[in-house]
Amino acid sequence: MVVVVLSTVILRVATVHARLTHHQVTRIQAQYAAKAGVIFALEKLRKADASWSATTPAVPVVKRMCRAVSTPYCAAPDVTESGLPSFIQYVDITVYDPAAGAPNQGINGTRKISANAVYTYTE
Repeated sequence: MVVVVLSTVILRVATVHARLTHHQVTRIQAQYAAKAGVIFALEKLRKADASWSATTPAVPVVKRMCRAVSTPYCAAPDVTESGLPSFIQYVDITVYDPAAGAPNQGINGTRKISANAVYTYTE
């Protein structure tokens, strides 16, 4: 009886630890996906891609990065990145206008870029 109880406790601890580790890995991968979105936006701005430049301070450019455009969250003008993990639904990338006095502007008139990864955690 003692062996059965001890085995059950050890199995339960191992299962909980595995779930926590999986969740942590999922969060870290989502964080890196968001960072990849920021780097992608920086590269588009470096190449002077007009579709990534905000035209007015009130209207930032918002792009969505997905594994494929056929997902329920993405449409044709969105960015396709097949390297995203399957649990990441999408990454929203926002590029603000660098104009002086614009809301959310960066340091000394630089553009502020933000990214938010939306993911699904499955056990």
